[in-house]
Formats: sequence, C-alpha cells, structure tokens
Amino acid sequence: MPLTLAIFGAGPVLGLSLARRFGREGFRVALVARTSANLDRLVAELAADGVEAAGFTADVYDPAQIETAVAAITERFGRIDVAEFSPGGGNMGDGIKAVLDVDPSNLQIILDRFLLSGVALVRAVLPDMVGRGDGAILFTAGQSGIHPTPFLGNAGMAQAALRNYFHNLNGALADKGVYVGAVNVGALIEGSVPHQAIMSATEPLGFEPEVIHPDVFAETFWRLYAERDRPEALVGSFGH
Repeated sequence: MPLTLAIFGAGPVLGLSLARRFGREGFRVALVARTSANLDRLVAELAADGVEAAGFTADVYDPAQIETAVAAITERFGRIDVAEFSPGGGNMGDGIKAVLDVDPSNLQIILDRFLLSGVALVRAVLPDMVGRGDGAILFTAGQSGIHPTPFLGNAGMAQAALRNYFHNLNGALADKGVYVGAVNVGALIEGSVPHQAIMSATEPLGFEPEVIHPDVFAETFWRLYAERDRPEALVGSFGH
C-alpha cells in the first residue's frame, strides 16, 4: 500500500513543494487547510504532476478540528505515515510581537498556534504510529527557537518550547519506530506571504533578506525523514 503524507497547514508555496517532493517518492498526499478553494487548487496541481492527493478542510489551530481531520484522512487513505505540521497561513504574522511588547494575552495566541496545536496533532496521530511501530512527525519551525531574535519575541518563546518538545519526542520515540524532527526556517521562503509583504514594503529593511526557494526546504524535510539521523535542520541564517 502506498505511504501517505498528511500536511496540516497546506499552502501553495511550501506545502505544494513538500507534496511534490514526497509525491515523487510514491506518497499519496492529504492536504489540510481552512479553505476548500485553496485545497482544490493544490489537488489539481498535484494531479497534473501525477501525485494522488485529497483535500480536508480544517483549522489546524483548533485541536478538535485536527482530530476530525486525522479521522477523515485515516478513513480515506487507511493511515497517516508522515504528518507534517506547518502552522502558518497568510496571516501568520498577525499577533507576533517584539520582546518588549510581549504580554500574557499575545503570548497565549502564539502558543496556541505554534505549540499547543502541534501537541494536539501529535496526540492525534501518535497512537497509531506507535501501535504499528512506524511513522514520522515533522514540524516547520522557526530559527528564533534556536537564535533569540528580539523582534520575534513571543514567536521565539513558542518556538523554543516547540524545539524542546520535538527534541524530547525524538529521543523518547527512537526505540518505537517513530521519527520526529523539524526544519527551522532561517530565511524568507520565496513566494510566501512574508516574502511578498517584505518585497512590497515601502520602508527599507536596512539589510538584504535571504530568500530561499521552497523546494530547498522540501528537500531538507525529505532528507530528515529518509535519514532519521538528527532531530532538526536549519535552512538559512536570517538575522545572523
């Protein structure tokens, strides 16, 4: 039976590149996002590439909707072999505050998005993976969890906690056949909403941002999954 990749937070940039990369290895792809129009476009593009895919509408920030999506994907494809969590979206930057502006309210919003939703996904997919002794959980993470970045104050706090979580999961699950790892984004992903916003900004940044094609990130995800020899990789060196 073909393996199944489920992308939670699928979009037309990194999500599409991930789907294509794993699709070349024979994976079927389940795409989870909030809007059916977005999903329909992605499914059509993947079909043109010869990749079997299906869309599942859900808000990946909502633990109950994550559980529902996992159940629907399992019913459609039989099981999830690789779950990838990309808690982004077009308005990902909304709510991110510099360190001096962090307060309990805006920190909770970012923790819900980047950390608690990821924990909910793990809780939803892990029992089946452990039960059969095989599987992988991958995270799209941020470089601010490795390198403290003042203008990403609350995001960096959530990313640092997420990093602690996936490192611990990687170690705890190593003898159970389940791999957990993350690609840390350390540059602008070409074509992404943050990239478009910065390129269209009227105020100069004061530095030349590093821009990397999404296929580079997708290839890094594939290598982490295939090699399983380390819990994370950093692509780019944004701000450092």
